[in-house]
Amino acid sequence: MNALHESQLEIISGYQFRQLSRPRLWRERIENFVAALGLKGTVLVADEGINFSLSGPPAALTAWLDWLAGKLDVRAPVINRQTVEKPPFLRLKVRVRDEIVTFDAAIRPAPRGASGPSAVHAHPPGEALSAGDWNTLLDDPELQLIDTRNDYEVRLGSFVGAVNPKTATFTEFKAYCEQKLDSERPVAMFCTGGVRCEKASAWLKTRGFGRVYQLHGGILGYLAETPRSQSRWRGECFVFDDRVSLDATRRSCGRVVCRGCRKPAEGLDASGIPPFGSDGTCLLCRQRFDGARLDGLRERARQIALSGARGDQHPGPDAQSATSQS
Repeated sequence: MNALHESQLEIISGYQFRQLSRPRLWRERIENFVAALGLKGTVLVADEGINFSLSGPPAALTAWLDWLAGKLDVRAPVINRQTVEKPPFLRLKVRVRDEIVTFDAAIRPAPRGASGPSAVHAHPPGEALSAGDWNTLLDDPELQLIDTRNDYEVRLGSFVGAVNPKTATFTEFKAYCEQKLDSERPVAMFCTGGVRCEKASAWLKTRGFGRVYQLHGGILGYLAETPRSQSRWRGECFVFDDRVSLDATRRSCGRVVCRGCRKPAEGLDASGIPPFGSDGTCLLCRQRFDGARLDGLRERARQIALSGARGDQHPGPDAQSATSQS
C-alpha cells in the first residue's frame, strides 16, 4: 500500500477495551499497515484492547480507523482528533504490553454496551459523562474530584477544585484511593484522554464504590467541546508527544521537557537542560548525573539545535519518550 500524502496534518489518540486474541501476532501486521500509511506515533496492544496516538494526513488516519474496525473489530474507540501545525511524533513504535495502560492486570473494563465473550470476566467502568454533564456534576458539594494523572502532569494544570494525589506512577493511584477516598460519596475522575479513568473507575467499583463517574474523552475531549467561558479547566494539559503541553484551545504552549528525566519543569533552559550543581546534582529534582551523562545531554541538545537551525527534524527525544498514556 502506498502512503497517503496530504498537506494537512492531524493527530489522533484513542483507545478501546476489547478482548483481542493473540496480540503478539497482530503487532507486525499493525506496524506494517501503519508504516505503509506514513503515520508516526505509538500503538500499544494487549489482550485487553488497544491504545494509540498517531499523526499523519487525515485520509491516512481515517484508513487506520477503518482497518481497526475491519481487522480487529475495534469499532467504537474513544478518540480525540485535531489538526496540528507540525509533526508531534518523529517515529513509529508498536508495542505489545500486558495492559494498554499500566495499572492492574487483573482489572479489564467491560466494553461499554457490549455483551457476549468480550464482556465475560470484565468489570463495568464508571459512568462516562459529556462535558456539559461534567460541569453540572462539579457543582455537587459532596463530590470527590480526583485527577488520576501523575504529579508532574497535574502541576501544569487541572480542573478547579480537583485533588492532586501526587503520584509518581499510575500504579500508585490504588493506594491513594484506599487511604483517602470515601466510598459513600460520589467520585469523579479525569485524565488526558480517558483510558486511565476507564481502568481506575472499574477498579473502584470492585472495591464497593457505588457512584463513580469519569470524563468521556478526558481533558482533551473536554477542551474541544467546551467554550472557554464555561470551562472549569485551568492551566496547561500535558500530552505524550513533542507538543509537550496544550493550552485551553489545544495549541502547543511551546514548553520543553527536561533532557534528563523527560518531564516538564520550571527552570529549564531553552534546550531542556536543567541547572546543575558543581557535583552534577540537578537543582530541580536532586537527581545526580555523572560527567559522561551530563556531556551526553548537552551534546544531544547541541545536535538538536543545529538540526533546527538547518530546518531538519532531529530524531527525538522529547515527550514522546515517556510512557504513552492518555
